[in-house]
Amino acid sequence: MDFRVGFGYDSHRFAPDRPLVIGGIVIPFELGLAAHSDGDVLIHAVCDALLGAAGLRDIGTYFPDNDPTWKNVDSTKLLAKVVELIAERGWKVNNLDCTLIL
Repeated sequence: MDFRVGFGYDSHRFAPDRPLVIGGIVIPFELGLAAHSDGDVLIHAVCDALLGAAGLRDIGTYFPDNDPTWKNVDSTKLLAKVVELIAERGWKVNNLDCTLIL
């Protein structure tokens, strides 16, 4: 069985007037994360890990912050696209381990 390991990392600063979204869940908090998309640091890191494991380029290559298509997008949509990209290359997710530091 062939397998690969990827590593993903993401960080955003806090910002007012934004939702705080982690893992696709809106967390009630007075600040959100500054980002072009919804700023979901967990899903962004997972996307980068999956892309890296598949030998693809990073999340910014596929979802650039200068493309209005991705403005305020729900990051679960980015993750779905990443899963499609790796599947097109014959890979699938078998296991995922995440560490979140806040």
